[in-house]
Amino acid sequence: MDDFELTILTYRETKKYHFKTYLELQENNEVTDLALMRGAPSEGIFWTSSVSLSNNIIKTNNKGGTGSSNCTNDRAVGILPVLVPSLTMWKQLLKSKIEIDSNRYQVSFLEYPQEAVKDQEQALLKEKLTSNELLPTGKVYTFDSVTVDPRFEYIPFKGLAYPEYSYQNQKYIYVDALQNYTLLQNYTIRLSTHNLSYFDEKLFVKVEPVLWWMDMEKERLISSKVLLGGLPFRECKKKYHGNFSDAFLKKYLDTYMKKELIPFNVPSKSETFDSSETLQRLVYKRYGKRG
Repeated sequence: MDDFELTILTYRETKKYHFKTYLELQENNEVTDLALMRGAPSEGIFWTSSVSLSNNIIKTNNKGGTGSSNCTNDRAVGILPVLVPSLTMWKQLLKSKIEIDSNRYQVSFLEYPQEAVKDQEQALLKEKLTSNELLPTGKVYTFDSVTVDPRFEYIPFKGLAYPEYSYQNQKYIYVDALQNYTLLQNYTIRLSTHNLSYFDEKLFVKVEPVLWWMDMEKERLISSKVLLGGLPFRECKKKYHGNFSDAFLKKYLDTYMKKELIPFNVPSKSETFDSSETLQRLVYKRYGKRG
């Protein structure tokens, strides 16, 4: 998989790339429902790759630039992925860019579970799941099964795979909420549907195209939203010296998120396409079906 890699921003980079004022943050959802359900804070706090104070503390930030710091084994932090494409892929992405305002561009590329569906649709999908009318695509998404709670912060990552389902040309996952501070029995989060989600509640979340900011200077993509949460930056009792390639979070991006961003229902490698094929299909052609 050498067409792109995933990484995260340094703290210094978060101070200058397309981030918003506090008022704009209040008016726009900067954290996906999936990320909230998996333990990302609603304030949009996300990991950077920069050390703060010691080799056990990482600088974090949010879209408003309110910097903070978290221990490397803290799970109550979000992930704002950065996609670094090959030169060929970048040139294809430029053809699909959308200008937001002066010299700022976005592009829709690949897909990932993001927003929960509303109550009526939740009930319908649960009924369809019970009656075996939701079709598994064969793809899974892997998240940490360890509850986002200070009592469990020294437990290593334990992956749990959630299958992807298809119904009427829309894909979903059925995922539970592992929220922060489970000692608070009535702890809830407010989703984009304006509904409250409770600890350990299972909800259907739509798999949707990911919207990225285009970093024209460094030829890379920065996720427009915090996509996931609930993962430690570094394995417990292991020190971090600023080399992100050594961090557990980098291993997670390479092992799971990188392939899970790519849609499963793709053409085989033997298929060919003409010169007008879309970037999405170029990726399909490169990787073939995924298991």
